[in-house]
Amino acid sequence: AEFEHRVSDAALGITPGEARTLANIARFGPMSQNDLADISGFGAMSVTRVLGNLEAAGLVCRSPNPNDRRIRMVQVTEKASPLLARLADIGDEVKAVTRGGMSTNNWRAFESMSKIVRDNHLTAYRARRATDIEPE
Repeated sequence: AEFEHRVSDAALGITPGEARTLANIARFGPMSQNDLADISGFGAMSVTRVLGNLEAAGLVCRSPNPNDRRIRMVQVTEKASPLLARLADIGDEVKAVTRGGMSTNNWRAFESMSKIVRDNHLTAYRARRATDIEPE
């Protein structure tokens, strides 16, 4: 919520949902629209609309997956770099609010544990997606 509030206040020309989507694509690399929908927490139709806006602004591009032409892969464009830098700054501001007066040792432990939790969820998600995609 704090990130979204700050994105709105920064008047970047994109919505907080578009900012979150763009940041997810930049963080996790090129991915399918379906994977992006799952990671973003948006429905497939919402992701399609958000991607349309980001693509119209030249911030992302969609291309067919070379292994399965039915799947559209999404990636950020070079034009997104300055905006991603600004979003990183906003993320750092939010991180400072989150950290508050926490000691460096406690903060590093929190970050480490959070990354483990995130990686556990990503591993479970990827395993689930792999079994969903495999032919019977």
